[in-house]
Amino acid sequence: MVNFFYHFVGGIFIFLNYFRHNTFGYRTPRTFSSNDIDRAIDYDFKVVHGWLKSLSKYTQGSVRDKVIFELGPGPDLGIGLILLAMGAKKYIAMDVHPLLEQTSPIFYSRLLDTIKIEFPESDINSLQQELSKCLSDKDARLQYVVDPTFSLLNIQENVDIVFSQAAFEHFDDVPRVISELDKILNKGGYLIAEIDLKTHTGWIRDRDPLNIYRYSDWYWNLLKFKGSPNRRRSCEYVDMIKKNGWQDVKITPLKTLDIEYVKNVKARLSKKFRNLDSEELSFLSVILMAHR
Repeated sequence: MVNFFYHFVGGIFIFLNYFRHNTFGYRTPRTFSSNDIDRAIDYDFKVVHGWLKSLSKYTQGSVRDKVIFELGPGPDLGIGLILLAMGAKKYIAMDVHPLLEQTSPIFYSRLLDTIKIEFPESDINSLQQELSKCLSDKDARLQYVVDPTFSLLNIQENVDIVFSQAAFEHFDDVPRVISELDKILNKGGYLIAEIDLKTHTGWIRDRDPLNIYRYSDWYWNLLKFKGSPNRRRSCEYVDMIKKNGWQDVKITPLKTLDIEYVKNVKARLSKKFRNLDSEELSFLSVILMAHR
């Protein structure tokens, strides 16, 4: 009975999300408002520290003097400013949606104040100049690219490290993204990507984390929109990136489900997910790491 309830309610949420995004566009990349400045600043720092922790464990490397490319940066350039303050040579971000307009100048002012505290040696005036040039569409060490086709081949220079935070699960054509990364990433370059595999819709996300995997491809594809989860699982990402010749591919689970919940819902999932290993289905979020 519980499975039937979540299947029914989740199906309604899928329809409502389809209606909302097709009516108002994609404007909520995070679970909180861009107006919540303290939370947004804290989020950006946590993302950077999470990436660097994974990068250090994987390569013992750093971002100093590196060209960084972020896939799907969201509504602000805070992460880019933090990385530049940490010594990155350049930061380039690409998104499908022009989301920067959501963020007020107050955010950047307070972020720069925080950067000055966290990195006393950083040149705040230089960071302000790079931000101003970027927002004015001028050439800068901080670069923001909006491309509805999300063609990575439009990036004009090679990069050293690719970072991504909860973006891969929104890509319609993951194999194309991986293939195009091959062409812009320097030999020996790294990919560090956190991927969110759970249901995204607020109310049902915590109650039924695997809800999006209950539905057939027919129903899901009928109501999907630009930015809806692609429902790829971690084993698929590993297979795709290995097929493109990447080396030392690793998946590290960050959050996992109680295995009893997985066993209880597994029989009610769509057939192609029902046949996956229970441990694979238990992964809620993972870090994907690989190098060229």
